[in-house]
Amino acid sequence: MSDDSYVWKRLSGSRVFENPYYSIDKDRVLHPQGYELDYYVVKPWRPAAGIVPVDEAGRVLMVRQYRYTTGVLSWEIPAGGVNEGEDCAAAAGREMREETGWEAQRIEPLYRYHPSHGSSSQTFNLFVGRGLKQVGEFDRKEIHSIGFFRRDEIEGMMTRNELVDGLSLTALLLFFRGK
Repeated sequence: MSDDSYVWKRLSGSRVFENPYYSIDKDRVLHPQGYELDYYVVKPWRPAAGIVPVDEAGRVLMVRQYRYTTGVLSWEIPAGGVNEGEDCAAAAGREMREETGWEAQRIEPLYRYHPSHGSSSQTFNLFVGRGLKQVGEFDRKEIHSIGFFRRDEIEGMMTRNELVDGLSLTALLLFFRGK
């Protein structure tokens, strides 16, 4: 059996919702087993990029910010959207500078994935930033605070279920796996 036998075919579609951040499309699809169904897809307007900034001592720089959708003041890696025409690594570095006031001299790819590919076409691009240098202040309009954390401190936060952001958890676990 070829892989093509598992492909769902889009028969028609329409946009049912749109805002400045994403759209929702309703597609009529033909399942490989021959039946039709409606499938809703969240389509963010741009991919996301996140960075694990690591200082010379091996500590990770994280930001703490309030997330309205979950009502949580959360420790996270710096992350945000990739602007049109912007390289994903450059976007990760820009987000780090904007959110933390720190800059990475070297940005290395870590991983690329789809966080919820059952309902969204979003792509997350993860990087590691090294050679950190403070170039300004953190963004007090968006960020509550910033902090450097050792691996054992981050693992403790994970054990206590204090790190709840999926992008950050994925990035940190992948980064630690490589150590």
